[in-house]
Amino acid sequence: MHRRTGLMTLALAACSGPASASEGPEIVGDWRTVRHSAEVRIEDCGDGSPCGFLVSAGPDIVRGRTHDENNRDAELRHRRLNGLPILWGYSRKAEGWKNGRLYNPATGQTFQSSLNLISSDRLRVKGCLGPGCREQIWTRIPAPQTAQLQDK
Repeated sequence: MHRRTGLMTLALAACSGPASASEGPEIVGDWRTVRHSAEVRIEDCGDGSPCGFLVSAGPDIVRGRTHDENNRDAELRHRRLNGLPILWGYSRKAEGWKNGRLYNPATGQTFQSSLNLISSDRLRVKGCLGPGCREQIWTRIPAPQTAQLQDK
């Protein structure tokens, strides 16, 4: 798997929001990605849709960086990686959240994505760049184990 794809998957895991009764428990909370063991915090964007923020990431993502240096928009490169928005813009559909965006801070790329809660502690995250798509299952982090957003 390419580094770009792995980070896309990381970001994908972060994206989710309140779930409907048919989808079971809410997807708001903290999630651990599979490939990078990153933590993503999913919150309500304020309009009922999910927003995700990077809480912590492994060394293979950060690689000594503390800021969003790979962002394609030079004006955004000053943003800190801790707390960086990486999921937004989702629309509620019967089968989950669709048409959202997932930002990969390792490459500075933004992917089209979707989220689907498959159980109370498992979230299917799909990310697409052009015709190529990947998906992974992310795991909910129990509340006492979650990292705190820190300004490092």
